[in-house]
Amino acid sequence: MIKMRILQIGMGNVAGGLEAFVMNYYRVLIHMDVQFDFVCMYDKIAYEEEIQKLGGKIFYVPNVKKHYHGYIKELRKILQENEYTAVHVNMLSAANIVPLRVAHEMGVKKVIAHSHSSSCPGLIRNLMDSFNRPFIARYATDMVSCGELAGKWMFGEKNFLKGKVTVVNNAIQAEKFSFSSEDREQLRREMGWEDKIVIGHVGRFDIPKNHDRMIDILQQFVKKNRNVVLCLVGPKEGLYTQIKNKTEKKGLENNVYFAGRQKSIRRYLSAMDVFLFPSVFEGVPFALIEAQANGLSCVMSKAVSEEAVVFPERIRRLSLEETDQTWAAAVEEMSSLEREDAAQIKRKLTEAHFNIETEAGRLKELYQDRGKRNE
Repeated sequence: MIKMRILQIGMGNVAGGLEAFVMNYYRVLIHMDVQFDFVCMYDKIAYEEEIQKLGGKIFYVPNVKKHYHGYIKELRKILQENEYTAVHVNMLSAANIVPLRVAHEMGVKKVIAHSHSSSCPGLIRNLMDSFNRPFIARYATDMVSCGELAGKWMFGEKNFLKGKVTVVNNAIQAEKFSFSSEDREQLRREMGWEDKIVIGHVGRFDIPKNHDRMIDILQQFVKKNRNVVLCLVGPKEGLYTQIKNKTEKKGLENNVYFAGRQKSIRRYLSAMDVFLFPSVFEGVPFALIEAQANGLSCVMSKAVSEEAVVFPERIRRLSLEETDQTWAAAVEEMSSLEREDAAQIKRKLTEAHFNIETEAGRLKELYQDRGKRNE
């Protein structure tokens, strides 16, 4: 019997980190008498079929950028006709705080503003973000972030240090990503990677992920060792064509494999030897947590929050100012490390609050708490 309904706002039509957060918690909380419903302003929401199977309602509304008043009208109608314990607004910036305002005006007792990022690309979005930030505390009862960096960035260092921001980690189900020797051997055999060093990455082809730099790093690696492949897992959208063209222009088409969108990320993580993550900016990315859950060593940029580091002895953090040669040398060195033990991995993930089995309970408590935190 469902005892609590939460309205989730902010999910897009492509599965990214924000969408993964909501679904990871949804899959666990549904068994704890918590049901999620969703508001989507696109033609289709990410994970649509799974949401429907889990019993969640999906409300398709006009795009706020194109039909501002239509969006507000539909959101008001949803809140009038349904009773929610909380409205959970997932945000990559404060450029759009309309859902927070509407929920506040409609008298929703629990309005959560959740920061999932630590930077805001685009001039117009930046301006809107800066203008709207002072109003967040007026409309939201709770400020939540995926980590310290994301919390301080959106809600301010003062609010974070005063304890006004609750950190809800990008937790995962560890077993879903644990290393499989069978998967590794099978995929490497299928791909002809048996004797190759496999550098891996999982992520969308967007500017923040910095695929462009990955190709430059690979080029330096290949100068010393051509027996290497860069496996890029992610939908062939966004900057995919641009990156593919660059790969061909540099003569690296035989050293790069575009795996596309994959249902079983574990299979590909298990086949990798090292994980490369030179992001321009990040909060606490799921991809890095998943890679560490698989026991992989990782080479990541210092622009990524240090909160994402669960196994410091298996992580190399480098400045983006370092040369491609330095990055390539670090990747080569880290690729030779043996994987971490599975039991040790789960224990450390739990201690670091990245185990969804324990973190889902914390989120449920947040939904139940009626205290006004921002006064």
